Amino acid sequence: MTTYDTTPRPAPKAEGAIPTTVRFDPSEALEIDHWILELRIRTGIRWDKAEVIRELLRMARTPDSVLCDALTARAHRAGTLDPRPAAEGPVDSRP
Repeated sequence: MTTYDTTPRPAPKAEGAIPTTVRFDPSEALEIDHWILELRIRTGIRWDKAEVIRELLRMARTPDSVLCDALTARAHRAGTLDPRPAAEGPVDSRP
């Protein structure tokens, strides 16, 4: 069973927040909009895309994450996984 801290976390204030852009083609964007609308109806919460993406990434980072396992398996199937062992702890991607 995946453990996930379900404590609501508010979106960061614009000042000091780091923006991230995710691009979708028009048909996928429409599918995502419909999915988020269904999620709003099922939960009674007015989710926006940024909130959904933040929550999915939080769930994927949990130690026993099914989402992380699924992404790793997909990378293996696609042959895109770096064969080098993963680094322990966070990776600093700054130049």
